[in-house]
Amino acid sequence: MNPQAATFIEQGHLLLENMISEAELAMMGEIYDACFEEVEQRRGFKGLGGADAQGRQTLPQVLGPSEEHSALKATAYYARCRDFAQECFGPDIVQRGEHMILKPAGYGAATPWHQDQAYHAPGQSYRNVNFWLPLDGASVESGCMHFVPHSHGGMIVPHAYLDPADTNTALVAQDQDYWAANGVAVPCPRGACTLHHSYTLHYAGPNTTDAPRRAYIVVFGLAPTPLERPWVLPWQRKPQI
Repeated sequence: MNPQAATFIEQGHLLLENMISEAELAMMGEIYDACFEEVEQRRGFKGLGGADAQGRQTLPQVLGPSEEHSALKATAYYARCRDFAQECFGPDIVQRGEHMILKPAGYGAATPWHQDQAYHAPGQSYRNVNFWLPLDGASVESGCMHFVPHSHGGMIVPHAYLDPADTNTALVAQDQDYWAANGVAVPCPRGACTLHHSYTLHYAGPNTTDAPRRAYIVVFGLAPTPLERPWVLPWQRKPQI
């Protein structure tokens, strides 16, 4: 196992630089912008942050963009992500998810501390690598990723929906201040990406800059393993009202 893969396995997150060319970033940017035109009418739209007082979506998400834009899977970037995931977990890696998240300039909302595993089937254990690519780079001010190192040991902490009556909104882990106190910010330069395990606690701050924060996420992992005793995840049963 190469040293970077070993670091990811040990701490649950990583920054990889020089992962994508300027030409691929430009192509991906055109696809990204097309996906967010009239986003609320698109298949795969989720309003993770809800709407602000002016009715603007503060954290829109588009699921499965490569179903419409197959060029995303033909990039050298996609191949590099797949190859690195194989370094971490072996040759049986497959793509397990993909989405785009936008933090609009000036009013893009924070993504609360959460685990991706909180969204997953409670009877399965996952070993996934989430590759988070900010197309323009990401600073603390624009909403870069923050991680709690070593928080990927297998425990799913309690979560609730940001809007208890709307399961399209983001999941929020309990004890946000606790995770924030133990988290580390990972600014990501243009051309780099961050990685995190599906159990790793992570957060991205609001976008207070005058430019949008555009992020493309692709997930590679092994087939999930059935648990002898499924997790009890009350937030998955019904909206909490």
